[in-house]
Amino acid sequence: MKRNIPRGMKTRWTHAVMMLTAALVGCRGTYEAATRDNLATAGVIVAEDGAPPEAELTLDGTLSSYLAFALARSPELRASFERWRAATMRISRARRIPEPVIQYSYYVRSIETRVGPQQHKLSLMQSFPWPTALSAGADAASDAARAAERRFDAEALGVKQAVADAYWRLWLLQEEHHLKNEHDIVLETLAGTVRGRVRTGAASLADLNQVELGIARHHDHHGKHREDQLVATADLLRAIGATAREQRLTATDTPLEGLPSKSEEALQSAARQHPRIEVAELMASASDSQVRAEAAERAPNLLAGLEWLVVGEARTLVEKSGQDAVAVTAGLSIPLWGRNYRDAMSAARAEGAAYRADRDAALQTADAQLVAAMSAVRDAQRRIDLYRNTLIPQAETTFQSVLGSYQSGRSTVASALLVQKELLELQLELARSRAHHARAWAVLEAVVGHPVAPTKQGERR
Repeated sequence: MKRNIPRGMKTRWTHAVMMLTAALVGCRGTYEAATRDNLATAGVIVAEDGAPPEAELTLDGTLSSYLAFALARSPELRASFERWRAATMRISRARRIPEPVIQYSYYVRSIETRVGPQQHKLSLMQSFPWPTALSAGADAASDAARAAERRFDAEALGVKQAVADAYWRLWLLQEEHHLKNEHDIVLETLAGTVRGRVRTGAASLADLNQVELGIARHHDHHGKHREDQLVATADLLRAIGATAREQRLTATDTPLEGLPSKSEEALQSAARQHPRIEVAELMASASDSQVRAEAAERAPNLLAGLEWLVVGEARTLVEKSGQDAVAVTAGLSIPLWGRNYRDAMSAARAEGAAYRADRDAALQTADAQLVAAMSAVRDAQRRIDLYRNTLIPQAETTFQSVLGSYQSGRSTVASALLVQKELLELQLELARSRAHHARAWAVLEAVVGHPVAPTKQGERR
């Protein structure tokens, strides 16, 4: 007794299912492949679970070493990376056709037919959504994954800016401590001069006491530096995503100086292509695709199936006794809830409008941030030039003149202390301006979304 589906019908059925499935699903989209490749590349930088411990990531005092550590260990960046991974993995789900359904029926009470009793029935059913439902849904998921990728890029820019900001604050703390240590030596030298003059009767003990009081007050910077060092170290550890470390963190680089080599128009164009802005644009595009996907839900789905009915032997001898029956079925789903579909489309359109408003707000924010960053860079460079080229040379000349006048008895110790304090303040202001320039430069690079080269390297110490 033959129990198989006719070969010709089986072959035609298989070919039809394969062709229809390929037409609906298609190959993996270009955007999905590119996003997966970019995800794999980023995974090399961002530490995966089971990555080497922090001890294997070297911090040699350079900004680049801290940035590399932060990219590998920042928890914020790790979270953004995992969201990107999740969004990428959802693309294949969006373009997946419904699962086929296999049903088996056993006739407890057989239905007698002329050729024999019906005993078993095996059915295979497959639902095929409207083609644009899968393609538009996959487009929406792809745009959402690309938006997650750009969020990761924006998060990386934010991490770099935070690390640079903490790094240059640590550098400024070290520079201020270095300058004050140098002035410790200056004050000790002045105290030695006053002691010599006291021995010869050319100066009074009041002059010596005044100098020693100034030294005692100035030495307070040692204790303050230790506390400031703890705070700056904690801030830098937080920025790079590290735990407390036994070794002392240092900042060995010196800040770049100068103005951007690119024009402000070029920088503005780059700022308007910032990942944050692209996120809003991509999410708006995803909403548009979602509108098409929701519209496709209003169209009927195609149902196709195959049934194999097992028939037993007839009680009487008849032609084709016990021959199984094979049936091909087709159908359409009937979308009844039109209002719900319209509401879903309206919701997707509203989300798209919201993302476009976010994009417009981000463009305005980018323009304002660029103006502020450029202003900060120019102002810091102006103050650097003023202090280094004008004020500090004048203060050094004045200090040497007053110190020489005091040694010859033509000036007072109070004048020498005043000029020394003024010189120290100007040197500290130069260091603060250099640090401010470096921090403003980090903000500028975060605003435009890429490194910015200066017109000149400037003087380095």
